Amino acid sequence: MQALERKVYEFIREHSLFAPRDVVLVAFSGGPDSTALAEILARLRSLLNIELLLLHLNHRLRKEESDRDEAHCVRWAEERGLPIIVERRDVEAFCRLKRLSLEEAARIVRYEVFEACRMAHGASCVALGHTLDDQAETVFMNIVRGTGLLGLCGMRPKEGVYVRPLLGVRRREIREFLEREGISFVEDSSNLDLRFLRNRIRHCVFPLLEEINPRAVEALARLSLNAQEALALREEKSLPLVQVHGGGGIPLDAVLLVPPPERPWLVRQFLREVRGTLWDVTRGQIEDILHLVERRKGEVVLPGKVRVFVQGGYLWASSSPLPLVDMPSWSFPLYFPGVHAFPDLGVVLEGRFTPFSGEVHGAVWREALDYEQCALPLVLRNFCEGDRMQWRGKERKLKELFEEWGIIREWRRLLPLLCDQEKVLWIPGLALDERVRVQENSKSILHVELRRRKG
Repeated sequence: MQALERKVYEFIREHSLFAPRDVVLVAFSGGPDSTALAEILARLRSLLNIELLLLHLNHRLRKEESDRDEAHCVRWAEERGLPIIVERRDVEAFCRLKRLSLEEAARIVRYEVFEACRMAHGASCVALGHTLDDQAETVFMNIVRGTGLLGLCGMRPKEGVYVRPLLGVRRREIREFLEREGISFVEDSSNLDLRFLRNRIRHCVFPLLEEINPRAVEALARLSLNAQEALALREEKSLPLVQVHGGGGIPLDAVLLVPPPERPWLVRQFLREVRGTLWDVTRGQIEDILHLVERRKGEVVLPGKVRVFVQGGYLWASSSPLPLVDMPSWSFPLYFPGVHAFPDLGVVLEGRFTPFSGEVHGAVWREALDYEQCALPLVLRNFCEGDRMQWRGKERKLKELFEEWGIIREWRRLLPLLCDQEKVLWIPGLALDERVRVQENSKSILHVELRRRKG
């Protein structure tokens, strides 16, 4: 076993990154870090009792060079008899659509592809090629942004399904290993592009830091370990978290009863539990959320369209697209075709007998139903005790379905329901009554669209 292989093997064992018979999805760009990761795991797979599956994502950002990298990765995997998946995504188009920076758009697309492939292929985890140098750069970037303790922690060897077997290895060790073993890899020209913050730090700032301290990378990595140890002491306190559909909540008093200096940490912990990450949440947004808690009302929208709001004595964070509205019992008659605007509810409901066309923007829910199976007139109303609908072959109480879907009691009366005079027809974002589902012989088809009202 080579020295670097042994070092990685011991790191994997120390941090329990894999379990026997794990299927490991390896993020494989073809660059030196991911190549070393794939090569070393391939050599250790019998010892670790794991299976490997490589994943190459072509971002289509560098035209011919991106295609060159893809071809290299496929050839490299075939030479070693390793299975490989190739995915292609237009990151620039996604960047324009979502109005994100190229770095942020690429990151979002990358992790969406990782998760989709992991689920589709039954992988236990995703192995990433982050090194000790990447750790130091991450910590330094967070310091420059004015991070708190969590940002000083940087990356961890294991975060959920993501593992980093090379996090204890220097980048130069990887280069030496690849050259010594004669292992081919590709160079990504975008790593030299100084428009990207990480590249400016890597190529401009770190050489100056290493003039001051030749072991600056190791020093910053130690700082991350110290921060992780300090944070672990705080994390021993469990949060009184309530899990709900698409998010979670904690009692307002759980935040207000702790000393003010500890409240930002508590909110960060809450958001990390619900969102899975805090990398794009700013201190200003944390302060805005604390103002909500103090006022016991209001809403803050975080990146990824995660709504943080106060309701029923709880602070909630939810990525659920459910069109929640806040009113007592209500019911409004509907006449189609036509458009019905409900300013107090903050929604618009449109119905027509021809399909909707065009791209969907924002919060929109659409459905088609067999109009002849409806007991007219239709109404838009909220939940009433005893409501039922036909779901998966049997008539079910909405109360039971809400419990299965994780819709808590406080939210059930906030959902607008499309109903006829006998039954609930459609719960936007959740379910359609099977009795009004469109069939081959349906003659009158009503297309409905519920959307959030602007302004």
